[in-house]
Amino acid sequence: MVVEQLDGRRDRGLRNKQLIVSAFLDFIREGVVAPTAQEVSERAGVGLRTVFRHFQDMETLYREMAHAVDAIIAPALQSPIEGRTWQDKLQHAIERRSAMFEQLMPIHVSTLAHLHTSPFLRQKHEKSVALQRMLLQGFLPKKIQNKKATFEALDLVLSLDTWVRLRRDQGLTPEQAKKTVRQLVERLVEGS
Repeated sequence: MVVEQLDGRRDRGLRNKQLIVSAFLDFIREGVVAPTAQEVSERAGVGLRTVFRHFQDMETLYREMAHAVDAIIAPALQSPIEGRTWQDKLQHAIERRSAMFEQLMPIHVSTLAHLHTSPFLRQKHEKSVALQRMLLQGFLPKKIQNKKATFEALDLVLSLDTWVRLRRDQGLTPEQAKKTVRQLVERLVEGS
């Protein structure tokens, strides 16, 4: 009987935690950069104390948000960039990044808003930038990588930050943003 009660409490606690994280992420996907604990508790259907019991500070909630980001990124990291030539691979990378960045965009915008207060988010952001750069280096030929200005420009154009700028700030559709990225990449590659 006592074991069943403990299991029931544990299961309910895990379920509540999942509801809280889902509510938090739903707000972020809707464009609410910093939802309050009260808003999250109402949407999750749990008490405000339950939110604070599971997440004593925002760093803990940010760590849970990072798991959602990892779930979006993982499939792309598990499969290689496709293509016979590095140019084909570059086109595949644009396609793949566009789809992934579209999903990551609201979370990234929220992350940027909190970088100044969160050591965890700053570290995750730095790792994300380094990962994007490393993946690009993984298939670009040395002749492109050695042209510092060209490589840096490609790294910028193919970044999540550029995607956010094109989509959110410039109001382009996903297809228009992808076309813009392709055109910029082609010009950079032709110029090198």
